Amino acid sequence: MGVAELAGRLLFYVQLLLLVQCIAGAAAVGILASPLLLVARRRPAVNWAAAQAMRVLAEHVLGITVDVDGAEHLLRAGALPCVIVANHQSLLDAVWLAWVLPRRAVVVASTTIARLPVLGWFMRLAGNLFVRRGDGQSVKALFDSSLRYLEREKTTVVMFPEGRRNPTRTGALLDFKKGAFYLAYCVRAPIIPVAVQCLHPIYSWSDRRFRRNCVIRIRVLPPIPTHALAEEAIPALVADVRNDIQKACISLASAASHRQLPQEPPDM
Repeated sequence: MGVAELAGRLLFYVQLLLLVQCIAGAAAVGILASPLLLVARRRPAVNWAAAQAMRVLAEHVLGITVDVDGAEHLLRAGALPCVIVANHQSLLDAVWLAWVLPRRAVVVASTTIARLPVLGWFMRLAGNLFVRRGDGQSVKALFDSSLRYLEREKTTVVMFPEGRRNPTRTGALLDFKKGAFYLAYCVRAPIIPVAVQCLHPIYSWSDRRFRRNCVIRIRVLPPIPTHALAEEAIPALVADVRNDIQKACISLASAASHRQLPQEPPDM
C-alpha cells in the first residue's frame, strides 16, 4: 500500500468518525431539548431540533452541504400531515434528511437503531417508529402507529419504500414496497416523493472513500394527492412514484458530474 493510498484510508476513517460523532451530537441535542418539548406536547419537534443541530455540524465539521431543489413542496408537509417517501442509501441519509424534515415529523427506522446508545435513546424519545423486517406483527404495529400519527396527531411520517439501505454504485433503485402508499391511501394524506442523488461518489465503504467539501443534491417532487385514489390503483402509483424518483436521481447525478468537470479555458 502506497503512501497516498494509506493517507486516503486514514482520511476516510477520520471523516467516518466525525460523521458518527455528528450524529451522536445531534441526537444529544434532541435528548436535551426533549423535556421542554414533551411538556409543551410537541414530541415530534424533538426530531426537528436534532435536525437543525445536524445541519450545523454537517456544514462545519463534515464540510457537507445539501442543495434542495423543490423545497417549496415541503410547505405542504408543514401545513398538513403527509407521507414522505425517499430512496435510502447510507449513513449520509442522516445528513440530507436534516434539510427536509418538517417541524412535525417522525421517521421509520430499523429496530436495530433503537438499540444503539444515544441515537437509539433519541429516536425513541422523539417518538420515531421502528420495524423489524420480515416480522408481520412488527409491520402491523408500525402501520397502526403511523395511522395514529397521521390521523390524530397531524404528524408527517417519513418512510423509505425500498425497505432497506441500498448502497448502489449506479443509482438504480430497489423495488418499492407498497406500505407507505397504502398508509397514505387509508388516511387520504398526500405523498411527497424525495429523490437523493447517488451518494457513491461521495461515500463508499467498500472503496474507503468519504469526501469533504461536497454537496448532496436532492429533489423534492410535487405532492401527490390521494383523496381520489382507488385501492386497486395503488400498485400503479407505487410504480409511477418509483419511476419518478429514479428519473430524478439520474438527473441529479448527471448535474453533479457536469459541475465537477473542469471548465475549459476561454478562447484567447
